[in-house]
Amino acid sequence: MAKKPAKKMIAKKKPAAKAAPKASLKAAPKAAPKAKPTAAAMPKARSATKPRNTSTLSYTQSEVIENLRAFCGIEKRSKAKEMAEDIASFLMDALKRGYKVPFLGICKLQVRTSKARTGINPKTGEQIQIPARKRVRFTATKALKQAVL
Repeated sequence: MAKKPAKKMIAKKKPAAKAAPKASLKAAPKAAPKAKPTAAAMPKARSATKPRNTSTLSYTQSEVIENLRAFCGIEKRSKAKEMAEDIASFLMDALKRGYKVPFLGICKLQVRTSKARTGINPKTGEQIQIPARKRVRFTATKALKQAVL
């Protein structure tokens, strides 16, 4: 089957901007420059928002960043995203080096090595050797278990 020729994209022109009204002859008094909001000015959220996906109740990355921004009182979304990326890169680097990383009141992350073992292929029933490998282990704290369960 022959391919159809591609349609040409026609660029639409943007409407011309309206001219601003002329300023009056009298000069208006200058307003004081706006002060940047401080961390104290940004109210912090104390409860998580409901995820948009109500069937699975799972957050998107965008929703996690928005919640992080609200909980920390960060005014810009880009700063919250940068903070989340920094935390993720710290975790990856620390775990790669073999360190245990405690999240205060939430969990402990560490890398563990599983032993080599013999397994069974469920399709054929044949015994196979499963090699040893490293796994990231998440251990929930007692406080998290009591709060969630």
